[in-house]
Amino acid sequence: MALILFHMAGAEKKSGRKGGRTSERESGRSERGYAIVALDGPTDPINVGHTLRAAMCFDTRLVVLANPDPAIKLRRLSTDPGRTWRHTPVMSVENVFESLPYNCTPVAIELTDDAEDLVDFQHPERACYIFGPENGSLSEEALKRCDHVLKIPVSLPLNLAATVNVVLYDRMLKMRRPELRPGGNNPRTTR
Repeated sequence: MALILFHMAGAEKKSGRKGGRTSERESGRSERGYAIVALDGPTDPINVGHTLRAAMCFDTRLVVLANPDPAIKLRRLSTDPGRTWRHTPVMSVENVFESLPYNCTPVAIELTDDAEDLVDFQHPERACYIFGPENGSLSEEALKRCDHVLKIPVSLPLNLAATVNVVLYDRMLKMRRPELRPGGNNPRTTR
């Protein structure tokens, strides 16, 4: 379990101790950080529904839909039987980067020549995974604003929903099993 320390500004004046007041209560959360999924320009309600379902399955904290097709109606997505929007916040925005919380790392998922391989990637503690539209790519501007650009090493491109599932599963696996993190005891990364 993670140990949370709380610090109150000015508390050292009241308590007379340097460094302020802390609490040593244990957090009930099994993992630190969070994941956000952002779809930039989604057009297919089926893929959006599958993405929402993946978000709920992998405990994603927020789903962002940037410039979604008007035909996408959250309440009527046949591929989201759990009605994710009831349990996980879903935001509709014009620009993905408007929705990023403080100190959140934007990570683009895109097939580019210089993209990092997902197999060797160490996920940030607080990450927003940004996926492009089903029938296109993320803009150059979006790619430049991301701290990382990732690709999944496959022989053919995956569809949007499958890509979201693979990235979120990889994050969950590496966060829960430190030995699989790059630089850990993973035989693929230590030579």
